[in-house]
Parts: sequence; C-alpha cells; structure tokens
Amino acid sequence: MSAKESFQVLVRNLKLSPTLETGITTKLVQEIWDCMRDIKPQQGDEVTSAMLVALILFDEESFADLLTDQQLDQLHIVAGQAMQQYELAIKPKNQVGQLLATTIKESEKI
Repeated sequence: MSAKESFQVLVRNLKLSPTLETGITTKLVQEIWDCMRDIKPQQGDEVTSAMLVALILFDEESFADLLTDQQLDQLHIVAGQAMQQYELAIKPKNQVGQLLATTIKESEKI
C-alpha cells in the first residue's frame, strides 16, 4: 500500500470517528445566543428554565435566592464542567488530530 493510499484509509477512518465533529462551535453558540436574546418576556414570551439558569449564572446577586446555597454550588459545578467541555469541543488538545481534521475538511471542499 502506498503512502497516498494509507493516508486515504486514515482519512476514511477519521471521517467515521464519532469524535471528529462535535457539532458545537463558536458560531453555533453565537447563533443560539442571538435566538435566546430575541425572546421577549415583556411582550408575552414564556420565561423558561434556561433563561433563569442563565440569569442566575450571569447575575447571582439578583437571582441567587431562587436556589439554596447547595443548589447554587451544584449549578456552578455543572456550568464549569460545561465550559470545560465547550473549550475541548472548540479547541481540541490533540493538535495533530486538529490538523488532520482541518486537512480533511479542506479536502472535502475541493
């Protein structure tokens, strides 16, 4: 098997890998955040639990009374874990893997 064929096999296998594409991107975060910001409770839109969680995390002083201290601690732990996973999703630690994934994406455009 030639080097080119070996690389093609590697590319095929990487494409089949479920960890190749997380689906979570900074663009997706921005788009969803913009959608969330378009919700207008003052115009009759429903206040959701997602909105309350975001408000609690954003302005703990005003909204912390909605949770006990233990619940607030748990919320901060979960939010921290979500942030770590988000960072890994948008900036994989494996630079070689990231380079290969970028090369594959570029080759798909051709």
